[in-house]
Amino acid sequence: MMGNRGSVNGDEYDAFSRRSRGLHRWKRGALRKIKRQFAKRMRKKARLSLRDNQLAQ
Repeated sequence: MMGNRGSVNGDEYDAFSRRSRGLHRWKRGALRKIKRQFAKRMRKKARLSLRDNQLAQ
């Protein structure tokens, strides 16, 4: 399930992998917070790569 998700820390790995999702009891909102941080980082990375491509042209 991880796919190409470059997880930075163990919490992200645990939140995204099916096997370890069943082993942990997450507090209310913890998974959502981890996923939001991941999505924010991916959007920032995409925005920076677009900016770099536009500057290179």
